[in-house]
Amino acid sequence: MAERRKRLVKKPDEILENVFVGHSEALLGGSERGKRYLLNFLEKFNSIPNAVKFFIYDLLAEDAYQVDDLLLCRQAVERAGEYLEEAQVKNSSQLSKYLPALRFLERGISTTVEAGEFETALSFCDLAIEIGLDKSYAAKKASIEKML
Repeated sequence: MAERRKRLVKKPDEILENVFVGHSEALLGGSERGKRYLLNFLEKFNSIPNAVKFFIYDLLAEDAYQVDDLLLCRQAVERAGEYLEEAQVKNSSQLSKYLPALRFLERGISTTVEAGEFETALSFCDLAIEIGLDKSYAAKKASIEKML
């Protein structure tokens, strides 16, 4: 009888490191390649921890925005928002290191302001302030409130 191979199970931190490394390498070919890498990663692996999905969707929001795929950008922003709490709970140390590079809130604000959805843009500002991002989000909020 042939021996069954044991399936290699990676820890969330290892998966996340693979995502960051692979995405960085893909970005050398431009944002379109970065976007494709992330979409392929999501499609290829069906058991990605939700805390890791947060980071993938955050990166995807930026790449999609850079290549003017605003529909995908908005979808990625929404999905990143759905997985944020999971990342805060299960991957808080990685998230705190990642916060300066966080993109989904900025892209959420940009796309919703462009669409005239000011209340949604304000909610992104509030979330940014709530999770401790810098004061620039308070300034953005004040600017958006003037548009109302």
